[in-house]
Amino acid sequence: MPPPAEISNRSELGHAMSTPDDPIVIDIQGDLLLHVQYNKEFNQYYRVSVSVLGKQSSYFNNLLDTTKFSEGIAVHSELASLRKSHTDMASVPPVELPTVTISDIGVGPTRVHTSLCEGAFGLLLEILHGCLQWSIVKTKGYARPIILALLAHYAEAFAATPSVSQEIHALSEKGYIRDNARRTVDVKEDKSRQKIYAGLILNLPDWVQTHSAALIIWGSKRWVKDDDGVGMAGSDEYPWDYLSGGVEGESLHVRGKLMDIEKY
Repeated sequence: MPPPAEISNRSELGHAMSTPDDPIVIDIQGDLLLHVQYNKEFNQYYRVSVSVLGKQSSYFNNLLDTTKFSEGIAVHSELASLRKSHTDMASVPPVELPTVTISDIGVGPTRVHTSLCEGAFGLLLEILHGCLQWSIVKTKGYARPIILALLAHYAEAFAATPSVSQEIHALSEKGYIRDNARRTVDVKEDKSRQKIYAGLILNLPDWVQTHSAALIIWGSKRWVKDDDGVGMAGSDEYPWDYLSGGVEGESLHVRGKLMDIEKY
């Protein structure tokens, strides 16, 4: 594992695009160049470890398998050639590493803000590689609810939820991640939804309890009442627009019951 100073060249939330010869370094000994296309205009290159990704994520384990997909077969063939001429992977220029591309992983109708997606995916890679420095992360704005919600989304999308939720839950237990805001009429519903969504996936039960209760009390702009009862309105543009695990339906149901009680 690389020393902290070698973990990453990230300087702030949302930085200039990296290149194959100057990638964001997640692992200095990394043997793979991960090319991530957030949208048509923005992409990043990350130096990562094939073995770490395969161990921590079943998505990458399948993608980089030596027999299942063309990407994995090509990667291992190129690595076999590189190891014949290099005894230390750190000495291999990044531009010579095998490259795998992941396309269009932005979130939302306008892809939220690309820098937020980039920040969350960078956190995912650092957690999987065991090199997350939370003190730096927190001061750079990565502890915002939307970042943690996006992190939760990527953890699910890349089948890495156990590792990510374990790390985030541990940080929460140590007091590094706190829910300082309580839902009031002045707090945007989106923030409550982001916290519930992140809490469900990243094992933050207090976030789920507090903000699902707030959703019941204050209601949702997405809940409408018609002749058939209370239902959902609008499309699901973001992962947290419809809460999984029965939370959305149960919250809506309980609020409907409470509203009926208030009539009497």
